[in-house]
Amino acid sequence: MTAHHWHDPDHIYFITGTLVQWLNLFKNQQYAQIILDAFTWNRKQHQFLLFAYVIMPTHIHAFIKPLSEDINKTIQSFASYTPHAIVKRLAENDQKDILEIMKQEKRDHRSKYSLWQAFQSENIFSEKVLNQKLEYVHSNLVHKDKSLLSRTDYQYLSASYYELGKQGIIEVDDIRDYLLK
Repeated sequence: MTAHHWHDPDHIYFITGTLVQWLNLFKNQQYAQIILDAFTWNRKQHQFLLFAYVIMPTHIHAFIKPLSEDINKTIQSFASYTPHAIVKRLAENDQKDILEIMKQEKRDHRSKYSLWQAFQSENIFSEKVLNQKLEYVHSNLVHKDKSLLSRTDYQYLSASYYELGKQGIIEVDDIRDYLLK
């Protein structure tokens, strides 16, 4: 479920998770909330530091620093929990059409459904790359959604913390405290 590579416990990782068939699932608040809850739980359980994130309708991006496991296990845990919670909610909401798509996309023998395409993780080795990717995450949606006047208007984005100095819908860790040298 994840792209396997060498793990460096001192680095920050840029992760991307894309929904199967680019489902537009996270435009619905109740499914986006599951992702927010998973981010929050992992932070509180000291699984990872969460520095920045965006939840777009079809995919997520986040900057994390694993604390208790390597990056592959950290992502595997996240990418394993979230489908279970989302499938349960889809079933409760009788969303058979979406469940059928997820069933047809079956990628894992342990589950009847697949939510995610393979997660991508990139080890950030320089402050320059980190800043470029952070700017991309915080700006991308505003370029795509012309109804947003500012990137701090979007609730599923960590930009308000870095631009306004206030936590958004969920708490993030300050990336400036962990900038790579």
